[in-house]
Amino acid sequence: MSQPHPDQSVPQLVGHSQNPGTRTELLALVRLAGPVVLSQFAANALALVSTAVIGRIGQAELAAAAYGSALYYLFFVALSGVMLAVAPRAAAAHGSGDPQGVSRALHAGFRLALGLAAVALPVIYLLSTQLWRFAPAELDTGLVAVYLRIYALGMLPVLLFTALRGAMEATGRPALVTAIAALGVVSVVLVSPALSFGWGPLPTLGLAGAAAASALAGWLMFLGLLPLVLRRVAPLAAHTPIWPEVRSLFSLGWPIGLTLGAEAGMFSVTSLLMGQFGNQALAAHNVAFQIITALFMIPLGLSTATSIRVAQSVGAGRPGLARRAGLLGIGLAAGVMLLFAVLEVLMPERFIGVFVDAAAPANAGLVATAGGLLAIAALFQVVDGVQVSANASLRGLQDTRVPLLLSLTSFWGLGMPAGYVMAFVLDWGPRGLWYGLLVGLVAAAVMQLTRFLRLTARLRSSNVQSATLDA
Repeated sequence: MSQPHPDQSVPQLVGHSQNPGTRTELLALVRLAGPVVLSQFAANALALVSTAVIGRIGQAELAAAAYGSALYYLFFVALSGVMLAVAPRAAAAHGSGDPQGVSRALHAGFRLALGLAAVALPVIYLLSTQLWRFAPAELDTGLVAVYLRIYALGMLPVLLFTALRGAMEATGRPALVTAIAALGVVSVVLVSPALSFGWGPLPTLGLAGAAAASALAGWLMFLGLLPLVLRRVAPLAAHTPIWPEVRSLFSLGWPIGLTLGAEAGMFSVTSLLMGQFGNQALAAHNVAFQIITALFMIPLGLSTATSIRVAQSVGAGRPGLARRAGLLGIGLAAGVMLLFAVLEVLMPERFIGVFVDAAAPANAGLVATAGGLLAIAALFQVVDGVQVSANASLRGLQDTRVPLLLSLTSFWGLGMPAGYVMAFVLDWGPRGLWYGLLVGLVAAAVMQLTRFLRLTARLRSSNVQSATLDA
């Protein structure tokens, strides 16, 4: 096999050594992951701030937001997963020294985002008109509908932002994304309570105000990042065909979207089923879920960086380095989540108190239920870190269809049925649903990691055989 053509992306890819050691690769991964993790925290902080504000409005509003968010994310996570295809396509182009390939991936991502939103938003609106048919009787479906419709107005800008983010992270420049995401957090911190509680001359909009603040933040983030990215990505050459790249992105992305949707759908359906145990259980689930989601931003950010490092290494013709990058990312994500799992067991009230007044007697049942769910979360967060990083590593190899099947088997063939049986047949209640999450995540971690090891071993073997033939 001939050596890859040297270009400016190679030093950026491997650091100062053409054959980097484990420490060098780990430092490169952490340098890329740091801003990415901060970006993930910033993006998730939008939901955290909104939940904290809604928790001060009332339990009925918190339950309505939990139910509306569960419905929304059934769609949004899958669509944003499709948009994640921009990053590995752009990273592979960057790794092989093709700036036009990066630009094609970005501009095709814009078109793909517009198409996805055009399909999803009417469906979400229609769903909001039919809540009375299937929502639990205790829920205020009017509140759920208002929250869902307003919150969904932020879908398009966030999908467009994901394309911009993918291009920047793929080319090793994630700091811009972090800065703009922080701007979005600041806007929510200021606007969400102002609209919800009617600060100054503003009207008191309650739950609708919190939803509007989140949607507005999405538009601010997209419009703030757009001109910065366009100045740093090579202009698209005239008469460049874009639709073939759109099709390539969709072909790579739809299994990613369904893979993430399979996991998010498991959590969302769990939220919907939790409504059968009453508003208090649903509110407690929402609080516990927001806590673990916030902590999950670290392995999620690490997994994004891992995917990019794997894709860059493959694009540069270094399968051994791709395997090392993937395993380091997986190990680092698992270690971080183990640390947080210990903290959740030792001090659950500290985490719960971010969202509700844990000392208030009226919240005693909610706090007790949320604390029990966090104890179960401590069991599955480590394997969740493994499975999301292993899946991202496979994404870096542009292997997405088999991981989709593995995810569907893990989450829907094993996790959801187990959770339903434990919650409703064995009568374990809300905890049974969360034990089902544990079953699904353990299965996914084992299957995804095994596939990554097999594929990278096969790539290394093929590379060695090609080099021997060339010699």
